[in-house]
Amino acid sequence: MDSSWEAKCAEKLDELGVKWERDENIKLKYIDKRAQTRNYIPDFYLPDYDIYLEVKGYWTTAARWKMRSVMDRNPGKIRLLESLDEISGLCLPVLATTSSVPL
Repeated sequence: MDSSWEAKCAEKLDELGVKWERDENIKLKYIDKRAQTRNYIPDFYLPDYDIYLEVKGYWTTAARWKMRSVMDRNPGKIRLLESLDEISGLCLPVLATTSSVPL
């Protein structure tokens, strides 16, 4: 895990019995500010729901740009978790929705 947030999310998914994967071979394309195609590696993939989870605590300008681009190219496939409250309240109906990237 790259952060304590990700570890908490993994624990919660396990508690809920949700199958998840972390695989650096899963790469989603996005376009950066310089119009270059880049690869985004999601924090988690939920294969039973075909949804990717991104655990985000701090937003940089570059992270906002990247996530907007990733979400535009993968509509309905990305769920952002931005607080421990969201992780604690994680339930399957919530996972089926998408969040917008903060401005």
